This record gives sequence, structure tokens and C-alpha cells, in this order.
Amino acid sequence: MPGIKLTPDDIYIIMKMKKLEYTNSEIARKLGVTEGAIRYRIKRQKSGKEDRRKNKGSELDRYFSVIKLWEGEYRDVRHRPAMKTLYERLKKDYGCKGSYDAFRRYIRKHFPEFHKKAVRMRIETPPGALLLVDWKEDVQVQVGGYGNRVKLQALCFTLGFSRKMAVQFSEKKDLESFIHCHQKGFMDIGGLPEVVRTDCLKSAVKRWKGINSELNERYERYMKGLGIEVFPARPGIPEDKGKVEKRIRDLFTRMDFSHQVFADMTELHRKVKEKLRELEGRWQSGATGINVTESFAYEQKHLKALPEHFPLLPVNERRTRVRMDGTVFFEGNYYQVKGQYRRSMFQCPCCGAGRFPGDEELDVVNTTRSPGVRRMMARAASNATFKEAREDLKIYAGIKVSAKDIERVARHIGKDMDAWRKQQTSATPESNAGDIPGPLLYVSCDGTGVPMVPMGDGGQKGETARRFSQNKGGQAGLCLHTNFHG
Repeated sequence: MPGIKLTPDDIYIIMKMKKLEYTNSEIARKLGVTEGAIRYRIKRQKSGKEDRRKNKGSELDRYFSVIKLWEGEYRDVRHRPAMKTLYERLKKDYGCKGSYDAFRRYIRKHFPEFHKKAVRMRIETPPGALLLVDWKEDVQVQVGGYGNRVKLQALCFTLGFSRKMAVQFSEKKDLESFIHCHQKGFMDIGGLPEVVRTDCLKSAVKRWKGINSELNERYERYMKGLGIEVFPARPGIPEDKGKVEKRIRDLFTRMDFSHQVFADMTELHRKVKEKLRELEGRWQSGATGINVTESFAYEQKHLKALPEHFPLLPVNERRTRVRMDGTVFFEGNYYQVKGQYRRSMFQCPCCGAGRFPGDEELDVVNTTRSPGVRRMMARAASNATFKEAREDLKIYAGIKVSAKDIERVARHIGKDMDAWRKQQTSATPESNAGDIPGPLLYVSCDGTGVPMVPMGDGGQKGETARRFSQNKGGQAGLCLHTNFHG
């Protein structure tokens, strides 16, 4: 039966069975091969000649030293470059003409440990449902001229179904750059997904709680404006977004940024898009089994359409006070607030000092919180730490304040309480300074029992159960005197 390959153990069994006088046909039926294969193996073993088919040389032997050097460089590296990268290098720089399948068989035979891959469970999502987002940090790129190396941040997007990828470069990694790259990435993909799964980074997540995570307010407001839900990955678990992690590794191991010079950022984006189009024609989607380009053509129909106008990109935000003329000071400039801002003010005609009677009546002078809220903050701070007080106010009253604000309010109220106590102490009436202290007055008192005859005690028990009381009632005396003589 053609197609079954005899192993060295099978050959050993053949020779043992032959010594036991089994016929070739019987041995062939036992091992499931043809009789001719058994006859050939017996003849080869008896002749003692070398099997030249087994040890036949390969066209890739001439590149063995190059492969060995490449394997040694990445032997201890956790994430080695893909073998496709080495294969393309051999074709481009050394003129290798073999197929990629032959190259993989050669690596599996001569470098078996390096060829092994870990087994992972893969979960597929419906088309248009999921977009995975992650940063590729600190990419060294030569922009503007040779030797002019700059450090860029690359925000990478990968659709969970088709594995379609988009990359946006930025000089910074702050919230503004994060949201701006999102908008550019959506435009490159040509649609909006239902859910975005981003890394658990500060620009997106304030506190991770799974599907109920607290997101950055500005990022959450922007994504809600597009109708997209955000489901952040678990902190420190890159496998939660393994599809985008793999695509980042596949792309950046094939792009030689360190030896290329880009005129500007526009050319950099153009070169990356060209490389992605080339790779996505060969990359396969695990959900469809066909290449990424064809898979994306199907998934694009399930993406939500881009809006006519994207939400305004959020700018820097900060709380500030409105001046009496209705202006606010922000980022070095004054801006007029819409509408009229009026507030009752009393100005002394003599000294020119101003007061706000309404604020004084409401007890909100030089503060932004009502008296009730300030008392709650001080009360919570007196029973726990400032951080615990912050959590208690948020849970019980829905009031969001910082631990530092609670500390300031508690200290301010504490000072007011100390001042009140001193005022109460000073208001206590004291003796007149002209009064002359009198002599010391001593008070002495004592009491005694009245003796009683047995017939007059009324049957009252005494100190013990067997003895009747001999005394009843008592007489008390009080003595007042100014001198005491022992």
C-alpha cells in the first residue's frame, strides 16, 4: 500500500520476523505495506549499503550556515521572527529558488526545536463585531534623512473576524493622540465595529472591572458618540487581545525600519499600507480559511457605516471659576461664557471692599461645596482614612470627591471647631478679681445605729441568717468648721 512510510523500528521488526521464517507476504500484511517494500528493505539491510535516498542532499544545504546563524540569534528570544521573514531574505539576498513548503520541511528536519510552536485555543467572533486595539511602543524610524532617528508610537487595529489590520503612527501616546489615531484607523478600515477591545491603559481605562470597567470620561464620551462599546482586556493578560498582538509581531518583524529612510510621516504611512496589502494577500483568516483581503471584503458589509461627521475630538479639560465679567481664564487666554452671569455683591463705599451676602447666607464663601456636603466629608474622614472616606461618599451619597479634598475640608472644619471651643471656654464667667478668698471650710459627717430590744426589731434579719438585727434606723450628724485639729 503506497503512502505508508517505514520507520527504523519497522525495519528492525522486519529483520526479526525474517529470522523467524515469516514470508515476505506475511510480513507485508502485518505492517500494511506491499511485498515489494519488504523485499527491498531486506535486500538493503543484507547488502549493508547506504540508503542514498534517505541521505540525499537538499538545495537548501548551501544556506545552512545562514539559517544556523539566524537560529542562534533568536534561540533564547521569546518572540522570534516568523520563518517567512527568513525565507524572503534567502530569496532576495541569496537567490534561493525553493518553495516555502520545502523550506519549512528543511527547518523541521534540521532544526526541530526551533520549528515547534505552542498550542493555543482560538475563539472566533462574528463579522463586524470586534476590533482589537493595542500600541506598538517606541518604534525607531529614520524620518527626514539618514541618521535622523525618531521614536514613534504605533496604534494598531485588527478586526477579529477577517484579521484586517490598520496602523497609525504618532509622536505621543497621550489621550489626544490615542483618540485621533482611533478616528484615522476607523477611516482606514472604512467602517465601525460593534465593540472595541483595547489594552488596559490609562488613556482608556480608569479602573478595570470587566464589562463594568470605569473608562476615561473623554474616551468614553467619544466612543459613545460613535455608538461603539468598549470592553478592555484584563491587565497583564496579552492573550486577551492575541490576534492584534500576533499581527503586530508579523508586521514589524517584516518591516525593516532601522535601515529605511522615510521623507516624512505621510510616506511612512504609505509604505506601511503597501506592505500590509502585500502581506494580507498571503495571510489567512482563521475564521474563513482564505486570505485576509478576501475575508475583509466579506466582513466590510457587516461593519457600521462611517458617520457623516465624526464627534469633535475632545480637547484639554479643566475646572475653573467664572469671573464677574462673565469670562474664564484657560490655557493662557480669556474666553467669554455664553449667557449672563450675575451675582449680588455689596461694595463698601468707604474702603471699596466687596462682599457677597448671598454666599455668606448660604455658607459657601471661598468654597465650591455646600455646608451639608462639607459636614459629610468631615464626618466620613473622622471614622476612616481619607481614601476610605472617598469611597464611602461615592457609594452612600453618589458624591465624587478626591481624598485630598476630604483632607482639606476635614482640616478646615477641625480648625473651626478648635476656635469654637476656645471661644466657649473664654465665655465662661470667672470670679471678680476684687474678691478676697475666704478661709477653708471643712465638712464632716457620720452616722450611727439605734440599739433595739428583740421584741422591737420586727423580725428583721441581721448581718447573718441566724442572728436578728440589734440596731434599727440611724442618726446622722453634720459638722461645719474652718479649722481642723488632729
